[in-house]
Amino acid sequence: MLLPIYLSLNVLVLSVGQGTGTPIRLADGAKNYGRVEVYYNGQWGTVCDDWWDLNDANVVCRQLGFERAADSKGGAFYGRGAGPILLDDVGCIGNETSLDQCRHSGIENHNCGHTEDAGVVCNSDTETIEAIRLADGADNYGRVEIFYNGQWGTVCDDEWDLSDANVACRQLGFESAAESKSRAFYGPGAGPIVLDDVGCIGNEISLDQCRHSGVENHNCGHTEDAGVVCNSYTDTIEAIRLADGADNYGRVEIFYNGQWGTVCDDWWDFNDANVACRQLGFESAAESKSRSFYGPGAGPILFDDVACVGNEISLDQCRHSGIENHNCVHGEDAGVVCNNETDDTEEPEYSSGEIDLSINSPRPGTGTPIRLADGAKTYGRVEVYYNGQWGTVCDDGWDLNDANVVCRQLGFEIATRSLGSAYFGRGVGPILFDDVACVGNEMSLDQCRHSGIENHDCGHGEDAGVICNSDTETIEAIRLADGADNYGRVEIFYNGRWGTVCDDGWDLSDANVACRQLGFESAAESKGRAFYGPGSGPIVLDDVGCIGNEISLDQCRHSGVENHNCGHTEDAGVVCNSYTDTIEAIRLADGADNYGRVEIFYNGQWGTVCDDWWDFNDANVACRQLGFESAAESKSRSFYGPGAGPILFDDVACVGNEISLDQCRHSGIENHNCVHGEDAGVVCNNETDDTEEPEYSSGEIDLSINSPRPGYTDTIEAIRLADGADNYGRVEIFYNGQWGTVCDDEWDLNDANVACRQLGFESAAESKNRSFYGPGTGPILFDDVACVGNEISLDQCRHSGIGNCGHGGDAGVVCNNETDDTEELEYSSGEIDLSINSPRPERGDKFHDDPFYTVLLPTTGALLFMLAMLGTVVVVVMRRLGRRGTRKDQEEVALSLDQLDQYSSKGDSNTYGKLPEEQLDQPDKCSASA
Repeated sequence: MLLPIYLSLNVLVLSVGQGTGTPIRLADGAKNYGRVEVYYNGQWGTVCDDWWDLNDANVVCRQLGFERAADSKGGAFYGRGAGPILLDDVGCIGNETSLDQCRHSGIENHNCGHTEDAGVVCNSDTETIEAIRLADGADNYGRVEIFYNGQWGTVCDDEWDLSDANVACRQLGFESAAESKSRAFYGPGAGPIVLDDVGCIGNEISLDQCRHSGVENHNCGHTEDAGVVCNSYTDTIEAIRLADGADNYGRVEIFYNGQWGTVCDDWWDFNDANVACRQLGFESAAESKSRSFYGPGAGPILFDDVACVGNEISLDQCRHSGIENHNCVHGEDAGVVCNNETDDTEEPEYSSGEIDLSINSPRPGTGTPIRLADGAKTYGRVEVYYNGQWGTVCDDGWDLNDANVVCRQLGFEIATRSLGSAYFGRGVGPILFDDVACVGNEMSLDQCRHSGIENHDCGHGEDAGVICNSDTETIEAIRLADGADNYGRVEIFYNGRWGTVCDDGWDLSDANVACRQLGFESAAESKGRAFYGPGSGPIVLDDVGCIGNEISLDQCRHSGVENHNCGHTEDAGVVCNSYTDTIEAIRLADGADNYGRVEIFYNGQWGTVCDDWWDFNDANVACRQLGFESAAESKSRSFYGPGAGPILFDDVACVGNEISLDQCRHSGIENHNCVHGEDAGVVCNNETDDTEEPEYSSGEIDLSINSPRPGYTDTIEAIRLADGADNYGRVEIFYNGQWGTVCDDEWDLNDANVACRQLGFESAAESKNRSFYGPGTGPILFDDVACVGNEISLDQCRHSGIGNCGHGGDAGVVCNNETDDTEELEYSSGEIDLSINSPRPERGDKFHDDPFYTVLLPTTGALLFMLAMLGTVVVVVMRRLGRRGTRKDQEEVALSLDQLDQYSSKGDSNTYGKLPEEQLDQPDKCSASA
């Protein structure tokens, strides 16, 4: 017999046993990518992208015949669809056979528009790249082109990087890539753009194995064509020489393909010079030269973007842009000065006559004068004294290693920061050093590698500076202003006055150091933008960067005392955690013993807690502090009415194992941005509570908030499915003499599983909400049900008791019944022939879910039996009393009544009405005496 067809619902529960037969397609894309569309009720509809992720996309792609998904797309990536939005809040585990088997919010139950239509990109191993080549370059570099579907196409440079280039180069037969190129570096190609958003891990064999947006699925033009430079050790340099210099210095030239050529100075540095010098037979390099220092060469420019590690044997083993692949002119030819300790040749003379320290001679020792200008004792512009005058240092390559050398040379321990771009103003006089590259252990700046005295390409707008750390400049005191004991604006006492700290870079690590320096355990929060009002006086610290283990703020990295670019509108503040500000008492107001508005007693008065961040963890701590076992629910928005007095806590964030609310992270006592319309509340679990239930004005609900929740003590008497079929329908539970419903707030598959198992099914196929099976009647007994999933019945799950729902939110379920062999339900659309499910499994003759059989019938039978026995006893008594029996007779009758009561009280139905056999067998004594 066919199950009934509910045409009025006009919906179909896709997730119950439809398998792979549900039609699905990709629209407005190509074979393996596009907008996901599902066929239902005679038309195609879309899927909303809420919660849409790769797990969901994997299910779609496998259902379409692909191996897996490459990407999930949202925001109507493939354009807006039309028709109904069929699915929302899809939550696939990933092993489902079809999309309709995944958890979702129900057919056409959504809060979306077509701007949120979901899409996928599926991986297809059958769509392999047939060939790959490099175009408009040379053997080892050029534009990447791939052959697909009978023609050559390009690759878009979106997300194109060295990992992708490595895969392309290995696919081309090279060992690895030297560089990835973008923006049509080798010119724009033609034909289709075959791949976009390529994201290789680096170990793939070919580009089509990498993640990408799908074949010919792109948002690019040919001006974004990708390219590569591949490393090839087969193009070896035949010879190397130094030109237009001397034995150990000059322009670097290499012999390749029958002629001498030069090296471009892009990226040319000391590591590259070392390799060149060793290849020339020298021990090491003294200096690298750029900008045709030894004059421009001729012939081809063979190498560019050379980047040696330093241990290579020859330049051709270093990473570079490829033979004759460059964007240079001979005005950029590179040179070197090599160290030759055995060389006693005379040093070259320089035409200027002003510099007596040659480039090739040893640098001056630690006696070279150095100073900091236009700053203070510990920071300023770096200036060096040479040839009778002070000069500056250019910031090209200037870093913390260089600054460390300067600071140690000045007598400080280390540098806090290296600064460029004339941070401390432009200097005057000559620019003495450029391209400084200290290792960091040199004794003075002149021992570091550099471009040579007054050999630079800089202006004074590039003067370098430093900030040195000095342990002698300690903060004398620290305080919190315009707040309270544990929060406020951070102020430090320095040089005889109080000043502030700028909030640039100010974070929780910095706040932790400040709070510990103030005597607190830790910081709860860092504040910026003059949260506690603008201060006055000097701004003492800026760019503070604490690791977090420092003892005081002055031990942290910072920009230097009173060195800042801030105003007092950027003053920093903190909120410190203090377990010494303990809550003196806690109570629940405007509710009952176990529920109400949370109020805490502090500083002589009761105050409230703001509901910002207030959640179940916070409620648990409050309930345990009140003496309850746990919380049933957290309440917000002044659920129990607005309180009065101060708002003491805000942004409470308990882990859940704290003993009291004051041990939780919060914004500080009376530090809040709330009003009493946001007062927090709780409902606490109290299994031992027997207080009287409050009456509700509606007259419909007799299960109060203050009574023990239907839970471990108030058990559900029965459960049923209404307005559906044997295995699906609206969930209704029998309690206190009437049937009621369950609200769908937080109702999910875990809850449905418990309900279905309680009904005798193996598991749930789907949870339903929004009165999917129509609104019920009677009380709404449960709300905010949150089952773990292993409970035996719904009353064992966490729930809130009476809710804030109407019957438009009644919960339902669809239960799985694998043993069912009944005929499937026919659907009016004619498209889907797989029914929702069969009747429940057999339960014998117990009818355990009907109160008529479980409660009323046994009780009525017992009462009738006892009335019959009582009538028999009354007849016996009347007969004997009527014969005016002796006192002994009356005592025996009284004894018989007592024994009847005794046997009846045992609750054994087999003993109802029984008298001792010795009394029932005795002859009537009154008759005998007569």
